[in-house]
Amino acid sequence: MSLDERGLKILKLLVDNPMISGSQLEKEAGLSRKQLSYSLKKINYYLKENGMEEIGRMRTGKFIISQHVINSYKTNQFSYDKGDYVFMEKERLYLIALILLQHKEELSINHFSYILKISKNTVLHDLKKLQTTILNEFDLKLWYDRSKGYCLIGKEYEKRTLMIRMIRSILPLLSGESILSSILEIEDAHLRMLCEDVENVEKTLNVRYTDERIREIPYILYFILRRIEAQKFLDILPEDYQHIAGTSEYGSIMHIFNKYGIQRTMDKLYLVSQFQMSSVNFADSRSKKFEKELMKAAEKTLDNFENLVCIHFQDRKSLLDALIQHLKPALYRIRYQYHVEGNILNMILPHHAYLFEITKHAMAAFEEMFHLAIPNEEMAYITILFGGWMTKEGTLDMLEKKSKAIVVCTNGISISNFLFLKLKEAFPELEFVCALSSRQFYEYRKDFDVVFATVHLDTRLPQFLVKPIMDDNDLHNLRKKVCNEILNKTIYEVNSASLLHVIEKFADVRDRKGLAAALKNYLGETNEEQVLTEHVIHAQEDSLSELLTEKTVRIVTTAMDWQTAICEAAAPLLENGCITQQYVDNMLHSVIEDKPIWTIAKGLVLAHASVEEGVNALGMSLLKLPESICFHGYMHASIVVVMATPNREVHLKALYALIDLVENDEDFERMKATNSIEELLEIISKERN
Repeated sequence: MSLDERGLKILKLLVDNPMISGSQLEKEAGLSRKQLSYSLKKINYYLKENGMEEIGRMRTGKFIISQHVINSYKTNQFSYDKGDYVFMEKERLYLIALILLQHKEELSINHFSYILKISKNTVLHDLKKLQTTILNEFDLKLWYDRSKGYCLIGKEYEKRTLMIRMIRSILPLLSGESILSSILEIEDAHLRMLCEDVENVEKTLNVRYTDERIREIPYILYFILRRIEAQKFLDILPEDYQHIAGTSEYGSIMHIFNKYGIQRTMDKLYLVSQFQMSSVNFADSRSKKFEKELMKAAEKTLDNFENLVCIHFQDRKSLLDALIQHLKPALYRIRYQYHVEGNILNMILPHHAYLFEITKHAMAAFEEMFHLAIPNEEMAYITILFGGWMTKEGTLDMLEKKSKAIVVCTNGISISNFLFLKLKEAFPELEFVCALSSRQFYEYRKDFDVVFATVHLDTRLPQFLVKPIMDDNDLHNLRKKVCNEILNKTIYEVNSASLLHVIEKFADVRDRKGLAAALKNYLGETNEEQVLTEHVIHAQEDSLSELLTEKTVRIVTTAMDWQTAICEAAAPLLENGCITQQYVDNMLHSVIEDKPIWTIAKGLVLAHASVEEGVNALGMSLLKLPESICFHGYMHASIVVVMATPNREVHLKALYALIDLVENDEDFERMKATNSIEELLEIISKERN
């Protein structure tokens, strides 16, 4: 017996958080109590079969999971049932790409459908998405030929780069190795031989590759050799690859891999590069000149960093060694244009933007000495190295400690949450702790540094009065004030007139009017025509009852899934031309990608996409369902409201009226209970315009 997708998901949640409660697990997994109980029985049966302790329960309801199970999961020792396992969309895209790169026979829709256990319609959807989300990045094109089936058109170097990216994306998944081996029919004996080859490279070069690379390299080599066997040769390589032939590593590595009969120089260089770009735990380089240059550049980088941060690392030698060991493979990766996953940036920038910028300045010496521009993704890893060292020595908190802020609002829960999120977005320099009522504020005993409030409070700490509902201009003025008074930053007003004045002092301007217009456009300043247009838009702000009418409010009696519900809710806006089909597609995509749709009250979701995505005019529609449905696993609602707005302000009047409406418990319960359009419209018309 093997685990199915649901079992794997539950096991992951338990391993990541062993103290999770039953109700939390149900919520996270999107399961009922009965479904969870059934899945746990299947998991325990699997564990017992494989000689592992079953998952138990305490009296408190908490789970008991053995360390043996946790370790087995983390080392990827669980098998999955290929017949039962349901691949997620991103997993299917990775696998389809690899199948396209490794196939020997003609590939059809049926082929993908059979291998991945999905419908033909899903295959068509995935192929289309593969092109737009992945292949375009590599300048590759998905092509269909009646005699040859589906294939990829483009340069071999880009195909191999794609191949490596997909392998590195699949392997970290639970049962990633099993997925690659079973779906792509990898020969175990060949893979074991490649693992031995990698070990021989380590011994020959006196290096130790990281566990991650030890796991990746055999698969990467396997697929490279498969491409060569299939006569898929490289026709071009970036110029920097030519440097590989002159390194001591080249001869040593090729001596080990000569048995595979690789004839072309470009393919040999490419294979060797996979080792030179790999991260190592320690290394004894054979190039004294290179080591000397690298040492000099690393020392200069470290000097720069210490000077910029005004600290001196206690264990400087160890940090220098760690930096050198990171920079060596990074240098090769940059030279050979090897892709590093960009997700690391999303992890670093929100929390350590300042440290990231300091690292960039410090690395300028390295860039200059080696005549290379370091990509932001590589810079993020170096930032982590410095940040980790500063954390160990207790200096990072001193550098990046944020002031704590609270929000006090007297306008109800929804408005408070809305204001809290708005301020949090506007001030990334502050740590926003919570939103409180004025009564809760005077009972609040935890530490904070600044307060944003809709009413004046009796406090000695800095406070800023804010409107419950703020437009962009309000936020701009508030940010200016906070930056000047709290964050020790000065926000300078830059406008086209002041810039034009400076330019004219030092340059001859031939077309003053044209330059003025260009500066206005660049800075996003409005001209008289734009101001007039905006005035008209604001003048046309519709109330809630003007937007939600007999034509835009619908009640259905048939149950449906969340995708259909959003489409049905959006239908009136499609019919009246407020939105295009693109807007509907983008709403669905946002939910799939786990971008938040606004739950402004329990039982009501507000679906929307970005301002610029398929909106022709202001519009709002409402769909009432016969029962509550689950939206993508974590939101439940029986009322779906679709909002479409041509800018960031024109919809606010109606939106705040909707919030006021659902804050009234009596009216909102009537909305959820009624099956009458007339009663719904009557409730809506009660809003204060």
